[in-house]
Amino acid sequence: MAAFEGAANPSEAIESGYYVHAPGKLLVDNISNRIALRPSSSHLLLGGIGSGKTTQLLVACQQINEIEDIHAIYVDVSRYTDISKITTGVLTAITGLELAKLIKDSQDKNVIESIKLIRNLAHGYTTEYDPYDDFYDDGGQYIAVKGIIPKKTEGYGISLQLVETVSKLAKATFENYGNLVLLFDGLDRLDDAKAFMQVVYSDAKSISSSGIGVVLIGSLTAIYGDYHDTVDKSLDYLCYQPFFDVENDPEAYNFFEEIIQTRSSEDFIEEAAIKALIRFSGGVLRDFITLTQASIEETYLSGEDKVQEQQVLKAVDSIGRNQLLGISDNELKIIKQILKTRIFIPRTDEDLRLLVRRVILEYRYPKLRYAVHPAIKPLIQQILD
Repeated sequence: MAAFEGAANPSEAIESGYYVHAPGKLLVDNISNRIALRPSSSHLLLGGIGSGKTTQLLVACQQINEIEDIHAIYVDVSRYTDISKITTGVLTAITGLELAKLIKDSQDKNVIESIKLIRNLAHGYTTEYDPYDDFYDDGGQYIAVKGIIPKKTEGYGISLQLVETVSKLAKATFENYGNLVLLFDGLDRLDDAKAFMQVVYSDAKSISSSGIGVVLIGSLTAIYGDYHDTVDKSLDYLCYQPFFDVENDPEAYNFFEEIIQTRSSEDFIEEAAIKALIRFSGGVLRDFITLTQASIEETYLSGEDKVQEQQVLKAVDSIGRNQLLGISDNELKIIKQILKTRIFIPRTDEDLRLLVRRVILEYRYPKLRYAVHPAIKPLIQQILD
């Protein structure tokens, strides 16, 4: 059952052999091919929550590391700081820290000095000062200098000293590792669209100026909000990871079937149950894994030895109800309109919220269309009736 743990680390799934290459030309292939041609290029990977962006980023990191003279580093930004409190300069500081790890054993005095400086700039430090200096009036002997990576609510912009320090570390790292590419994960959890775009505009440029390639995962707000032009001007490439249209794309349906076959023993999940799992997942990878996990739990609780369609339907009802929590009356009107006309043009904040929460799903292949998530559609119809 651990193979279907929805909250599991995607890297563990890849290491366990559960990764299945999706049909067609994937973003991971496009990104790695472009970086092979332009190692210092910048990329923004967008997509709905649960569309498989993190998995794509991890696989891209592996593929890039197979390219001669290019070294890729995957970074989960949330391991450094609270995503909601991120500000300009943080990704640049993190880049410096990652470079410092690569050359931590250097005996070069200039490199050692730069490593010490980037750690101080990133995390802050205390320094001794003259208590008789009129500038300080608190009577102490030390002053705390805050770091760029915020521990609570504060942060700083990108200083020239930070940019120059990262550039020095980059030059020292290039000698041993060749071209460098950093892949930043987790920024799609940053709800503040303005803050996200400030980070993209400032940090992506700062890191690229040091000759380092950048791949960022971002929120849907970057293309549906007011900052689309900023993205186009700040980054070289914009990539989008849509959900899989398992209803209209046979290859997508087969892809989900292969995931089941890779992660479960033969005949453990009955054919009717597999069809229900794929259909009610809506082609959302995370929902597919979570729904399968919940169905297996329902099977164990019922005393059955195989997952049947009835267990899937119970899991769908439970997950669907949870997904609908917090839906407003106006949002219900939008959903009703989509069910009636099958037309949806995301324009308002409410429209965007429905997309981000996966109440409304966007598909781009075999054609662009929007649909109410199949797991909540029966519940929505009950409410509207």
